Amino acid sequence: MSACKSPQWISIVGGLCLAGCAFSVAPTEPEDKQISLELAAFPERLSAEDSLATAEVWATVKQGNRPIKDSTVVAFATTVGTITATSLTRDGLAVALLTGPGDNRPRTGEVVAQVLTVRDTLEVDLVFFEQE
Repeated sequence: MSACKSPQWISIVGGLCLAGCAFSVAPTEPEDKQISLELAAFPERLSAEDSLATAEVWATVKQGNRPIKDSTVVAFATTVGTITATSLTRDGLAVALLTGPGDNRPRTGEVVAQVLTVRDTLEVDLVFFEQE
């Protein structure tokens, strides 16, 4: 058996394809062109000091004018802290939990979500909150 046809090689190539294709942006299917994705964070700002600071990130997904079918997978990624990797839609809504890094570095980070071949990006501010 050649190296290119071994099960390990197929797994590696398949894994690389999945990793490299996970956040494509060009719709590949006609029905994907009707999909819209909109992100919002609640709250919109997180404490740069608190490693327990969290926000819910809502991904609203529609196909045409209607919510996308239930149990559609939405993938999430972030440049700051950690976020739920995937969430399933219900009535067009998928929710992920974003946790700040708590590293005392105020900055703006990004959250990216993707459903099928459509993605959206949301900026999230890590700030110092004044002591009361």
